[in-house]
Amino acid sequence: MKYIFNLLVFLAFTVTLYAQTPEKMSYQAIIRSADNTLLANANVSLKILIRQGSTTGSVVFEETHSERTNGNGLVSLEIGTGNSVQGNFSTIPWEQSSYFVENQVDVTGSS
Repeated sequence: MKYIFNLLVFLAFTVTLYAQTPEKMSYQAIIRSADNTLLANANVSLKILIRQGSTTGSVVFEETHSERTNGNGLVSLEIGTGNSVQGNFSTIPWEQSSYFVENQVDVTGSS
């Protein structure tokens, strides 16, 4: 009897669980200038694009970030929390296709 009760309780909890899409995604990059030197403790601007299907596919999400690198040229950010330009990160249909992340960096930090 105890086994059946435990099984029913387990099934009741597993039926009510649902998967959720991510609201953000962690991203890190080492930023270097055109002459390959690290940009340590520098203000940089980044544009993040998420493309559907291939590296040249249509852009489903685009945002910008203004960040500061650390002493090793590392910048850390969360995709989905920047200044949205196009699309909504939480509504990307992740199950429908493969997606590719493209980043563009302005090492002067101006745009």
